[in-house]
Amino acid sequence: MLCISCYLLGDIALSASPRQLGTAALVALIALRIGIGFHFFTEGTDKLQKPGWTSAGFLGNAKGQFADSFHNMVWDADGLARLDLDETKRLWDHFRERVVRIYAFDDSQTKQAETAFKRRLNQLEAHFAENRREIEEYRLGITRRDSYRNQKDRVQVASLSGQLGSIESDLKSQRSKIIGPIDQIWQGYEAELNTLATEGQRHHGPISLDHPWRRTLDSRTIDKIIPYFDLTLGMLLMLGLFTRTAATAAGLFLCSVIVSQWPGTPGAVPVWPQLIEALALFVIAATASGRAAGVDFFVRLLRAWCCPAKQGTQS
Repeated sequence: MLCISCYLLGDIALSASPRQLGTAALVALIALRIGIGFHFFTEGTDKLQKPGWTSAGFLGNAKGQFADSFHNMVWDADGLARLDLDETKRLWDHFRERVVRIYAFDDSQTKQAETAFKRRLNQLEAHFAENRREIEEYRLGITRRDSYRNQKDRVQVASLSGQLGSIESDLKSQRSKIIGPIDQIWQGYEAELNTLATEGQRHHGPISLDHPWRRTLDSRTIDKIIPYFDLTLGMLLMLGLFTRTAATAAGLFLCSVIVSQWPGTPGAVPVWPQLIEALALFVIAATASGRAAGVDFFVRLLRAWCCPAKQGTQS
């Protein structure tokens, strides 16, 4: 049975040894590994530097036979959870109590937190009142869209599918106008209560405001994972550390992007760049190029010294 370290470092029969490659091929592989690693690294840093970045757009725009699976991962895709004012009040009140308790606010801070709660709630209620008619029309539009989606002929026939696309486009425009300000009020309330904490209290935070209708793996969870996922894989590839695992994971990730825009599906975005990069990553994994101009070379030596192969066995 092959050990995990053998897989990480590429010491299995499937893997070619870098010594078997010519100099030009070896240099090209190293450059390819570092180049793709830098791409992943910059993608991760860019996402971390953009607080508003979210995977919801990518998941919501999925096309093809697996589109529903991607769409279902978008948290509150239609914004209906955020349009539930009673549930919002409950969550906000619970958040205020939690902030007061965790930060151990004094009386003055507690009163400021309550004032902020009431002020932000008034803002939210005013937004609901000002857009009551638009919200009702938006809800009716969602009902109409869902009815169309359940009619297979509308989805399969191009002309009828166009009607569905028009409805979804209108809903997207309405959602931006209605839900956008609500998100800003939510974010403002969360930030305001956290800023009430003193320097000595802030080591307990920041405290996040719970959101309704959350699932174990949804877009909000993915938003927290992907930037560090890209950043980590990029660093590993550039360093040539655990190259096989990093390259395989990165390649499979790009395959998920390809699947989300199933080739040939009407409206699907071309995914040739992702396919080419995924194939390159699988080549990097197969050749274990981290053992050439990479940290894997030294890790392999250390493993051979610490855990020498038994006589009569293949390392």
